[in-house]
Amino acid sequence: SPSMDAAGSTNNTNLITNRDNEELRKSIDKDLPSVPSSDEDSNYKPENEVDSDDDKPLRPTDGPSTTTLKELDWLLEEDSSNKVRRIEYNYMLILILLLQDIASIDNDFLDNDFDQITFDEVDDRISAFQEDEFVRQALENGMDLREYALQIEQEREAVQRDLENDYVQQIRSFVDLHSEIQSCDEVLGRMEELLSVFQSDLGNISGEIKNLQERSSRMSVKLRNRKGVETKLGKALQGMVIPPYSIKKITEGDVDEVWLQYLLAINRQMRFVKANQNKPIKALRNVGPELEKLRLKAAATIRDFFIERINALLVPNTNVQIMQQSVFLKYKELHQFVIERHHDAATEIRQSYVNALKWYFHNHFERYSKGLSKLQTITADKTDLIGVEEHGRKGLFGSTKVALKDKTNVFALGDRIDALKMQEQGVILVHVAEDKDQKFQFEQLFRSFNLTLIDNASSEYLFIYEFFSSRDTKKSADTVKSVFQQIFDPTEKVGQMFTKAYIENSYDAVGILLCIRINTQLALELQRRRVPALEGYTNSTNMTLWPRFQHVMSLHVESLKRMAATKSVISAVKDIHPHYITRRYAEFAASLLVLNEGYDDAILINSVQRLRNEFEGVLARMSNEFSEPTRRIAFLINNYDVIVSVFQEAHNRALESELEHVRQLLSIHTGAFVDEQLKPYFGSMVDCVKRSDQSKSMAQPEKGELQRISHEFAQTWRQSLTSINASVIQYFSNFKNGTTVLHAVLGQLIVYYTKFLDILEQRNIGGVQPVGVQTVMVEIKKFRSTF
Repeated sequence: SPSMDAAGSTNNTNLITNRDNEELRKSIDKDLPSVPSSDEDSNYKPENEVDSDDDKPLRPTDGPSTTTLKELDWLLEEDSSNKVRRIEYNYMLILILLLQDIASIDNDFLDNDFDQITFDEVDDRISAFQEDEFVRQALENGMDLREYALQIEQEREAVQRDLENDYVQQIRSFVDLHSEIQSCDEVLGRMEELLSVFQSDLGNISGEIKNLQERSSRMSVKLRNRKGVETKLGKALQGMVIPPYSIKKITEGDVDEVWLQYLLAINRQMRFVKANQNKPIKALRNVGPELEKLRLKAAATIRDFFIERINALLVPNTNVQIMQQSVFLKYKELHQFVIERHHDAATEIRQSYVNALKWYFHNHFERYSKGLSKLQTITADKTDLIGVEEHGRKGLFGSTKVALKDKTNVFALGDRIDALKMQEQGVILVHVAEDKDQKFQFEQLFRSFNLTLIDNASSEYLFIYEFFSSRDTKKSADTVKSVFQQIFDPTEKVGQMFTKAYIENSYDAVGILLCIRINTQLALELQRRRVPALEGYTNSTNMTLWPRFQHVMSLHVESLKRMAATKSVISAVKDIHPHYITRRYAEFAASLLVLNEGYDDAILINSVQRLRNEFEGVLARMSNEFSEPTRRIAFLINNYDVIVSVFQEAHNRALESELEHVRQLLSIHTGAFVDEQLKPYFGSMVDCVKRSDQSKSMAQPEKGELQRISHEFAQTWRQSLTSINASVIQYFSNFKNGTTVLHAVLGQLIVYYTKFLDILEQRNIGGVQPVGVQTVMVEIKKFRSTF
């Protein structure tokens, strides 16, 4: 139609054919100078650029301007400071792409009917380019694209000239750089050759090292195998080959350390042969008879060696312990050899040793016990009991035995307790004591004998355990026990006889109790030393001492009973001073209780209580011999005061219970004595106060009675105080005890008088001028220093 033709002619005038497009591209490629670049620059790609078909939607697939566009992009990046050029380049790039899209329309399509032509694709392209700000402004302003393209061309030529000038200016640098790169390439080439040679050498060396490792591994295996064979073969040779010098030393030499070492080596060979006797080794069968000969010869030599040394122990003044340490223990391996290889020789050696040491210890301790017996003081006999009368302790001609011994020591402990101090005292040397004419209590002799016994027994037990024990633990323990018992049984009997000889005739309960405590200490010492062999001896000694102690305690109790039943003894008491049995009892009870500290033996406590009960009964019987109550009470106070004094002098906590008991008795009797002393002088006042205190059950004193008592007190109280003071002086000769009793009497008087004055005040008794309490107290103070 005419409209379509007009449109077609308009379009024809604005379209660029493919030929024109080709010429334009060639012109651009021709006019642009080539950009100097290396091989790496020819493949230049901006960062984050991805060679993908999706990134090239605006270029035709067969467009020849890809390289040209990259070169323009690179040139503009080199001159990034010129923003105008970049903008112009963008316009030129857009126009070129637009022209390419227009030129891509098939020419045949132009020859066809324009009614069938659709410009949708061109419109899409134009719409796309219109989105660009510069293109949109150009279209809005009606800019001529040809003029604009010419302008761009001119600007491109200017840019090209600038680039050419820069290229000319930098070409020398490029040439130098090219030369340097070539030199580096040559150097790197030579280094590559050297490294190739070095790599080849390393490969050869690696092969040699691997070969050496393989050879080393094979040699290590061979070495281990040879060492294993050498070890086994060496053990076999050591177990079978007997050196000639060893045979000569064992058969002909004397026993010494070298002989011992050769014997130990042969003993190891015997064990090896015995362990491998079932193996089919001819050398083992050949060496067996030779070893047997050496065994018999060595056993005979060892037996003779030890028997000779054992016989030397019987020589007088021989120090057994030194011989044991320097000879027997030094060569104890010899004895172990005969225990293992020759039982008969070992038995003979053991029996010889037992016989020698049994005689040695028995002989020495028997002589020692006899020597100690001569050093003993005279033993306490049956007259040394608490209840025995003084005249019964006289001899046949009336002389007492006090000149022979200190009888006080029979009851008092004193320094006898020093025998329990194990670490501070040594044993008694008989010859030294005889030269000094010394005498000892039996507990000292008992301690010396038994301490010597356990010292020797401990040393001997440890030697036996070390010398006679074998590798069999159970059998060894039985052997050690048997050897020790065979040696020390006679010696233990000597010790038991030594103890029995004393206690069978002894009435010294303190000494026997000291022996019991010493025996307990020795048993504990044996436990500390881990020597159980003497346990039977200490138990047997205890069983000997305790029954005798109980028997002697019973004799003391019976003596008090007989004294209480003897009228002549009781009636003979005429003096209010302490009786002699009181001090005996006090010292004896204190000694027993001190020795019970830390032991708390029920047997001992019961014995002391029995003794106390009998003593108090005897004391009560004696006090009843006094017709006057005051003298009777004073007698009891004096006796109990002696007991308190003795207990206090002991300074031992074990006496606290008994001391408290005696103090209570003393307080009771002191209170009774106070009442008896006040009764003759202030009896009516005391009776009045007591009746007033018990007003509920007794009648109150009358007014007249109170006035009479007050009047009598005011007239006689000074004289009465003087009389009381004189009376107390007569009853108590002991200063401390008399002072205590006097203070109690005067103090109780003040108490009664104060209460009496309170009664007067409560009853409101008139016409009476009682003596003031302060006045009485001032007068009482004058009598405080009487004793």
